[in-house]
Amino acid sequence: MATISILIPTYNEVENVKALSAAIQKEMEQLAKYDYEILFIDNDSKDGTRERIRELCAGCGKIKAILNAKNFGQNNSPYYGLTQTMGDCAILMCADFQDPVEMIPKL
Repeated sequence: MATISILIPTYNEVENVKALSAAIQKEMEQLAKYDYEILFIDNDSKDGTRERIRELCAGCGKIKAILNAKNFGQNNSPYYGLTQTMGDCAILMCADFQDPVEMIPKL
């Protein structure tokens, strides 16, 4: 079974990460022929995002996290995250729902 990796860079997204992961999981249920992983890479958030991501990881084995020790920027952090995905393909999504999860099948 092919695996889709969904990479989500975050910085101060405490209000979005739970809802986004739930929306992605719901969308991926519709694509039953694929396995998936959700990988959050956090850029040293200060608003509780890291704690929320830890909770999500503890609740679901398909959710993983990289918690950067400092803010590496909006280019370096996602690039490193992509190198850490395990899937057959990777989709980069914004944590603020800028990218609709309904686009996953098309991507």
